[in-house]
Amino acid sequence: MSAFANSVSSVLIILLLTAAGYILGIVKWMKEEHKVFLEKFLTNLALPCVCIDGLIGSLTTEILRSSWKVIVVAFAGICVTSALSAIIAFLLRLPRTRIAVFIGMAGFSNGLFVGYPMCRELFGDEAIVFVILFFVSSSFLIYVGCNTVLAWFSERDSKFSVIQIVKIVFNPPVVAIAAAVLMVILGVSLPRPIAGFIGYVGATVSPMALIYCGFVIFEVGLKNIRIDRGMSVMLVIRFLVSPLIGVALCRLFNVEELASSVLIVEMAMPVITILVVMSRQWDADSHYAAVGTVLSTLACFIVIPVLMLFF
Repeated sequence: MSAFANSVSSVLIILLLTAAGYILGIVKWMKEEHKVFLEKFLTNLALPCVCIDGLIGSLTTEILRSSWKVIVVAFAGICVTSALSAIIAFLLRLPRTRIAVFIGMAGFSNGLFVGYPMCRELFGDEAIVFVILFFVSSSFLIYVGCNTVLAWFSERDSKFSVIQIVKIVFNPPVVAIAAAVLMVILGVSLPRPIAGFIGYVGATVSPMALIYCGFVIFEVGLKNIRIDRGMSVMLVIRFLVSPLIGVALCRLFNVEELASSVLIVEMAMPVITILVVMSRQWDADSHYAAVGTVLSTLACFIVIPVLMLFF
C-alpha cells in the first residue's frame, strides 16, 4: 500500500501541473503561439539537455553493457503493440483517415512529456537513465514508423525526401543521446558552466511538458470529448495490453527490477501529443487524435496508481 500511496501522491503532483496548463488556457495567458514555442523549446533544447544530463549523471559502463535489454524490450514492445493495433484497426473497419491515427494512439506512448515526470516522481532520479533508453527506441519508431504509417494511409500523393528522412532520424534528442553515450564511453566530463546550463534547462522539461499537455486538453475542450468508434478499444490496448506485453518481455529478457518498472510504466503512458501535429500534416483525422490524447491523459491519472499495486 505504500507504493500505492506514493503513486497517488506522484500522480497528484503531475495532475496539478497539467491542470495549470488547462487554467492558463482558460484565463488566456497561454495561446496557440505559445504552444508552438513550447513544442520547439522542449523538442530542440530542453529534451536534448535532459538526455545529456540524465545519461552523463546516471549512465555507467555497467549499465551501458546491459542497456541492450532495455532497448530491445522497448523496441519489441512498441512493435508488437503497434502490430496488434493495426490488426484491430482493420477489424473495427475504421475510416481510412483514422486507421493510422488509431495505430499511433494504441501503439505509441507518451514516454517523455508524461512518462519522464511520472517515472521521476515514482522512482526517483535513478530512473531517468532508463526513461532515456526507452526514448532511444520509441523516438525512432515514432518519428519514422508512425510517420510512415500516416503517410501510407494519407490521401495525398506525398513522399519523404532525403532531407526529411535525415531530419526525422537525426532529431536533436537522438543526437544528444549519441553524444552523451560517446562522452560516457570516453570518460569525458562537461565544463562546469556547460553542465550547469544543461542541468537548469533540462529541469524545465517536467513542468513545461505537463503544462503543454494541460493546454492541449483545454484546446480540445472537455465538452467536445466523445467516445467514438475504436476509442475504448484503444484505451484498453494503451493501459492494459501494452503494459502486459512489457511485463512479458521484461521477464523473458530478465530485466532488472528498476528498469523493468520503468519500462512497464512507460508502456502504460497516454497517447503521444505529437500525434495530433503529425496527423494534421498528413491530412489524417487530427481531431480523433486530439480526443484520444485527452482521454488517455486523463485516464492515466487513475490507471497508474492501480498499475503500481500490481507491478
